[in-house]
Amino acid sequence: MSASNDYRYDLGNGPRDRSLRVGDKERDSVAEGLRQRHLEGRLDIDEFQARLERCLAAKTYAELDELIADFPRDEAGRRRTARPLRPRPWPLAVLFLPLALIAAIVVGAHLVWIVLPLFLFFVVRPVVWRASGGGYTRSSWGCGPRRTTRV
Repeated sequence: MSASNDYRYDLGNGPRDRSLRVGDKERDSVAEGLRQRHLEGRLDIDEFQARLERCLAAKTYAELDELIADFPRDEAGRRRTARPLRPRPWPLAVLFLPLALIAAIVVGAHLVWIVLPLFLFFVVRPVVWRASGGGYTRSSWGCGPRRTTRV
């Protein structure tokens, strides 16, 4: 039995709860790792045999973790877990956001006080007056055009 190439057991893999049961895939992967460590000379034959028996009898992730905890991690495992500590570049929009917010408050607040009365006077007032029947009509008040003929 050899572990498949797409799965490698590592101490960081698997669930957080290490008391959960493991499957054959995990056992095979750890057994393959033990064989590799034996070939590297990190385990003698007796210790390799004892760990292999414990590996095949293991029921939980914690039991498998004990078998490989004293080995150094491989380069690929270290590269996966260790992230480079470089600062992320801030987007340009985020840097100018405080300036844009201040400009919107300053300009927007003053702009509202100017535009709102003008909008109400020149747009809303004539529409309301025409709808209510008043507004720019001839009347005795002298608001309309002057009459040139007498009635």
